[in-house]
Amino acid sequence: MSNQADNEGAEMTFGEHLDELRKILVRVALIFSVLFVVFFILKGIVLDIVFAPIRPEFPTNRLFTWLAGVMNSEALNIHPENVELFNNKMAGQFMLHIKSSLVGAFVVAFPYLIWELWLFVKPALPPYQRKQSIRYVVETPLWFITGLLFGYYIISPLAINFLGNYTVSDQISNIIDVGSFMSTVLGVSFAGAIAFQLPLLIRLLATIGLIGSESMRQYRKLAVVVLLVFSALITPPDVVSQVLIFVPCYALYEYGIRIARRIEMQRAKEEAAYNARMAAEGNTEESAAAEQTEEAAETETVDETAEDDTISALDRESGSDDGSKSEPEDTEK
Repeated sequence: MSNQADNEGAEMTFGEHLDELRKILVRVALIFSVLFVVFFILKGIVLDIVFAPIRPEFPTNRLFTWLAGVMNSEALNIHPENVELFNNKMAGQFMLHIKSSLVGAFVVAFPYLIWELWLFVKPALPPYQRKQSIRYVVETPLWFITGLLFGYYIISPLAINFLGNYTVSDQISNIIDVGSFMSTVLGVSFAGAIAFQLPLLIRLLATIGLIGSESMRQYRKLAVVVLLVFSALITPPDVVSQVLIFVPCYALYEYGIRIARRIEMQRAKEEAAYNARMAAEGNTEESAAAEQTEEAAETETVDETAEDDTISALDRESGSDDGSKSEPEDTEK
């Protein structure tokens, strides 16, 4: 990082960029490896987090059970504890351990990864863009973690309840492979993390002028279709998960319209201030030019007056000289 700080004021060569990128990759790999080892050792904690959505004491399960009792509606009551898991592969549980450790290391290292990425691109940014980019460095991990928690606490238990208890015949019982279960939990959790990056994407596109609030309102119906397709692609093939992803995505889209509007108002304010400043500078230049013209005219008038006075003085002197010469001549006569 010290070399990068030293090179901020100077243009870096292609080789220096590669060298800096290599250092960043080494640091990220080192942090990721340390975190992986930590999560691998703490396998009990990690796996408890992974399998928590199928337990009755999970917060979401308790909430829906309470709502079912208050509203006297069995439809709201979810039973993810009825899901039975099994492993049919020799190395299945070991690979589950490896996968959960990798995911845990990635989630914890994600903010550091964004920070290192910003340090790499910062020397190429103008000073004003560096200040703006700090906001993305802070908000990207925050939105990522928020979406991840939304997917984990809201979507995953409902998706597990729907998919794990869904039957087409009483003759078929659901015994879920542990790998399929983990893929579902991780899939819906990271789907939420990706979906919650939408405000940042809208802010970026609005800042560079590719989209505006009016165009987003105009193409709102098209956006609904795109968000539905997006929700279907990043979630398991069930309607519940897709709806639960679509609803916050649409809410974030509407929030993005407000973000774009604020950016437009800020840009208009900056342009108005710039135009006012340029107009003030123009008036100042015109006033200065007018003052210079007046001063030049006054100087020219003074010069002409002084020249006339000089000529008159010379005429008087020449007249007096002629008179003094004529007096001796008369005396001699």
